[in-house]
Amino acid sequence: MTKKYCSLFILLTTFHLHAQNCITNPPDFIYLSYNEANATVKSEDDSIGRGAEKVCPEYITNLVYQLREGHLSNDNKTLAIYLLGELHPNDTNSIEFLIENIDFKATKIDPPWAPRRWGEYPAEEALITVGQPAVIPILNHLPSETNQLRRQLMCDVLKQVLRREKQ
Repeated sequence: MTKKYCSLFILLTTFHLHAQNCITNPPDFIYLSYNEANATVKSEDDSIGRGAEKVCPEYITNLVYQLREGHLSNDNKTLAIYLLGELHPNDTNSIEFLIENIDFKATKIDPPWAPRRWGEYPAEEALITVGQPAVIPILNHLPSETNQLRRQLMCDVLKQVLRREKQ
């Protein structure tokens, strides 16, 4: 009897995963060179943006986990933060990560001769891309934030998001 239920569970789980038809694992930024990571991010961003691939919530969770581990180079962390912003996450974990890292400074600025993907503070720009879901968490952080740069970046995000919503 137990074997029957086990088989049924495996069948239902497999069906559920196929029914979701979404990706769960982001690129493994820890083991990729910057050039490999950059190419992978461009490819993921393009296929997700075109709707060719759908992202499962686990994808965002796994991406934030990689970022929190702290083993990424500055350049690969920049790429991962950029990708996180492009996914427009509205979960607390990813937005909190971006707020905590709002003053993370990129060592490589995206090339100016193409549409620029990020500037000096990629987490700030990712929060602007996330938009409205970032507003309340930022407002919750502002009263206790003592670092002037971080306060300024948070205020810039709020201004940009509210300006974009008025248009």
